[in-house]
Amino acid sequence: MNDIIISGKMKMADIINHDKRALVLMPRFGIELGLGDQTVKEICTEKGIHTDFFLLMVNVFLNPNYFPDRKLKNLDVDMLLLYLDNSHKYYLEEKIPYLENLLEEFKNTVEHPATGQLEKFFRQYIEEVKDHLAYEDHTAFPYVAALSEQIKKKQVDLSGIDYNIGLFEERHDNIEEKLSDLKSLLIKYFPPSNDRYIRIRLLNELMDFEEDLINHARIEDKVLIPIVEQLEQKIS
Repeated sequence: MNDIIISGKMKMADIINHDKRALVLMPRFGIELGLGDQTVKEICTEKGIHTDFFLLMVNVFLNPNYFPDRKLKNLDVDMLLLYLDNSHKYYLEEKIPYLENLLEEFKNTVEHPATGQLEKFFRQYIEEVKDHLAYEDHTAFPYVAALSEQIKKKQVDLSGIDYNIGLFEERHDNIEEKLSDLKSLLIKYFPPSNDRYIRIRLLNELMDFEEDLINHARIEDKVLIPIVEQLEQKIS
């Protein structure tokens, strides 16, 4: 699917059939399954979603080689911030609690000295994810929103704000890399448990989360940072 550029004429269901990663994107736009044979454009129109914005997000998310430069000129920054906020809510309110429940299920199926280490690695990783998201939610995104507001209404003074998107870019680390020790423990060192499928489910979900974060970060790198740099140039 990485080599395919998704267009408004494609059936929405076909995108998911070709690339399961698109499943996590749908709720972030308020799109639920039961898609029928409707096209991307038809569903976007029905849901009040800007079609070009949806196509930009899904193509960047699914395709590491997709370059959206020409698509950024007319991008609605508020729409982008809403999308990013919905993504963070999904991680914090749905994905992380689900991973926590799976970890508890797995711990109940096996007795091993490394269980405490597994719990430690998991907690450290989740705290890093939460800290990363909190920084974006409380520092970077409010700055972008204020910048956008100033340009649109000329009513917001940013002269007292000692911040710019370059600072965000400097600390935009790859938190998904912290998963390696956790995955290694589960794959290499735990003996067979009473229910092998719990470990498989846990590993699958951790790997899906890892990939989701990588794709999410790519949207911030390829879309958020360039568009904010353009906004900063307008007020410099």
